Amino acid sequence: MSYPPELPTGPSNGHSARRKSILDIGGPNSINNFASSYSRAQSYVGSTLLEQTESEMRLNDEMSPNTSPFLRPADIDEVAIGEEEDDELEGFTPTGYNHIRTFQFPNSSTEESPLLQSSSTSTRKLSMSSIASGSRFSANSTGPQTVFNSINTLLGIAMLTLPFGFKLTGWILGSILLIVSSALTDATAKYLGRILRKHPELNTYGDIAHLYGGQSVAILVTCMFTLDLIMASLSLTLLFTDSFALLLPNIPHTYFKACIISIAFVLSLLPLSILSLLSLVGILCTVAIIVIIIICGVLVDSSPGSLIMPAATNLWPSKAEHVLLSLGIFMAPWGGHPVFPELYRDMRHPKKFSHCCNVSFAITFLFDYFIGIIGFLMYGLSCEDSIIKNLMSNPNYPSWVNPLICTFMGLVPVSKLPLLTKPIVTVYEQLLGLNTHRRLSKSGSGSSFHKQEDPYYYTRIVCRFFYCGFLFTVSLLFNSFGKLVSFVGAAICFTLCLVLPFLFYLHFFKDELSRVHKAALVAGIAFGIAGSVLGTYASITMDVNI
Repeated sequence: MSYPPELPTGPSNGHSARRKSILDIGGPNSINNFASSYSRAQSYVGSTLLEQTESEMRLNDEMSPNTSPFLRPADIDEVAIGEEEDDELEGFTPTGYNHIRTFQFPNSSTEESPLLQSSSTSTRKLSMSSIASGSRFSANSTGPQTVFNSINTLLGIAMLTLPFGFKLTGWILGSILLIVSSALTDATAKYLGRILRKHPELNTYGDIAHLYGGQSVAILVTCMFTLDLIMASLSLTLLFTDSFALLLPNIPHTYFKACIISIAFVLSLLPLSILSLLSLVGILCTVAIIVIIIICGVLVDSSPGSLIMPAATNLWPSKAEHVLLSLGIFMAPWGGHPVFPELYRDMRHPKKFSHCCNVSFAITFLFDYFIGIIGFLMYGLSCEDSIIKNLMSNPNYPSWVNPLICTFMGLVPVSKLPLLTKPIVTVYEQLLGLNTHRRLSKSGSGSSFHKQEDPYYYTRIVCRFFYCGFLFTVSLLFNSFGKLVSFVGAAICFTLCLVLPFLFYLHFFKDELSRVHKAALVAGIAFGIAGSVLGTYASITMDVNI
């Protein structure tokens, strides 16, 4: 989900010069438009505050210094724009709201200088209309495209722990928790859309947080986003490690962790336009894993691992403390709220956003519930913290099952890790002053510009290497995929997907709400805080081997 690798340099008349093809059939919902919407949405996933490219931020800084807190005043001189270009920018509104100083991630979604490309390459041209577009939101995504992007955001590897969650809670309480978490997060996603409709100057979750509580709240939210990205990277690392360790048990886990993080380091040097294609591979692999689980369930007729002869299950939890550990597991699949404001802004008809949320959460719920049900039926009280462990350790299955699962489980982290790494990398590069420092200068006639070489080319590579080294070191501290998912769901998802949206909505609509509605919001906030505290405590103190 990134912008096309080459930005248009020709005249901008609102019509594409590209010849029509079969991929354009379907109008707004054509394959080409779906691909374009997917590309834009991919740049939002896991990086809600990535609002601007460096060149956009420099233009914004020249016109409104309050919009680029990471840029020093001296950086303004780095942009060489003549008086004619200043005239072209008159009236240009920067991305986001330009009257509030925000703490924000810089945007790497349109990285113009992939580090795998030679640092001397500087011939790509940028049209001034592209640079000063004012926003990376095209407002062209249709309802079906928004539903697709939302489902893609919500469906993730957290669903692999849901059978274990049902083991902890039993059929009845587990079903209630999954339904409640789905319904509440659906409501809060729609609340975010209503806030954006009331405040059209806001674009992102970070914008909402800043308007709610100023710089301190924005920094807090940014730190939580960063922690979320790091934890998601670690969970993918553990998933890769657990899968290959079962296939190759004689090789230490450390080797597999080093292997996947090394791959992530190399791929992080690629532009996002290529990484978005890899992410599509991850989606296909996730679907393939679901299919394999079903096939495995019908291949054998004896327990464990059979849908024909289900394993013993439980209606209720055996211990009350098991419920606390399950709180984060059932909340983790719904952690897409940092992305929803940007999906809202990217819609052709934002009034359809609430309906799109209902459809997206309903479909995601059916997927998640289905995985939880069949996994629990297949393994019952012997469910491990990842259904993949059960599948790969079952001797009843054919010999081709484990290598196939390993292939797909290897591709999922490979496709997603670089996307999670890139936002964090871009953040510290900006904070350390290692951003590209593009210097725009007029080239030829018209409004075409070109960039000069990146003076921090090798330094940025070294810094990315050190970040991946940090990620590897931290990964050595974690060995339980289930506990990590439970922690992320409890500590982060409860806060970002329930507590803060309820607080935001109560604050911005306090004069329009009835007493009953206010009381319901306060109850939702209390529930979110309690779930976060208790779930986090359980994920840290409890053992998943129960």
